Amino acid sequence: MRIGISKANLAFPEGEFFDVEGQPRNWHLTLWQAKGQYYYKNLNLKTGKKLCLIGAKASGTKARPVFTWTNNKYKYRVSWQIVQPELIRLEVIDPSGKVILNQFLVREPGEFEDPNATKC
Repeated sequence: MRIGISKANLAFPEGEFFDVEGQPRNWHLTLWQAKGQYYYKNLNLKTGKKLCLIGAKASGTKARPVFTWTNNKYKYRVSWQIVQPELIRLEVIDPSGKVILNQFLVREPGEFEDPNATKC
């Protein structure tokens, strides 16, 4: 498990995350940081569509960091609790401020085994 430290001195949950066991497999989210930037790559496992975003804003607290990326007025927010490093919450907020996705994802072991995992 890798946990990076953000510019805001908040821990960043690097790794590959999937839907919680027992839920349908919809998402494969990869989070990493490089060269002072936060990266978000999400693959919709049903449609094959991929979204890659760079440059999240860090907020929250040291106990519950939050990282938010913006794309076409949609916000993609990842939050987690330091005491539960294997679990993150992914929220997608539409331009009107409505939460259209609120999903827990769990870290999978063997992160970044695919050499393309951390490429947009």
